[in-house]
Amino acid sequence: MKTVLLPVKDFANAKQRLASKLDPPARAGLARSMCLDVLNTLARTRVPNRVVVFTAADEVIQMARPLGFDVVLEKAVDGHSAAVNHMVSELLSSSSRILSIASDLPRLVPSEIDFVLDAATEPITLIPSRDWTGTNGALFISPARIVMEYGEGSFRRHLSKAAAAGHRADVMNLPGIAFDIDTPEDLDLFLDDPRRDSETWRYLTNHQ
Repeated sequence: MKTVLLPVKDFANAKQRLASKLDPPARAGLARSMCLDVLNTLARTRVPNRVVVFTAADEVIQMARPLGFDVVLEKAVDGHSAAVNHMVSELLSSSSRILSIASDLPRLVPSEIDFVLDAATEPITLIPSRDWTGTNGALFISPARIVMEYGEGSFRRHLSKAAAAGHRADVMNLPGIAFDIDTPEDLDLFLDDPRRDSETWRYLTNHQ
């Protein structure tokens, strides 16, 4: 079974690094819109056998369930790394492949998800952020896994962890997975070259 894992935290305190550009309600609205774009994109994929949304937020549950996704309630909210590590461990026994992705990817397209799940050949595949410092996607071919440790410099850290665990790791640079909105620079880049059919663009257009 090919599984997509989407951990989503509550929007209320999201995107702190955008504080110089957006007030808290606007940051929450942006995070919500990007998550909706990711959910809608996942709904149009053809390769995943299931999408698992892992969250403690009622709002996210209400967004995900109408799309037919599996929703797993996050009982202890301990951050993104803990969420991914917990769910990868839970899902490995029933999944041949697990692709964990971020929820703030306004340029994500279905073909990228399908490509990663079909084309990956190494035990672990990492998909870096646009600046090649963060990790926006990680695919595990069962039974391979590493303990994920997100945050600054996570991409190189995860490559090192894979090597230390004796796993071959591939790297895929996919623009829709690579592009998240975390910083004022990211926001400006999106506004300069928006994806005009996205919920993210509609939200930002209405809240400028």
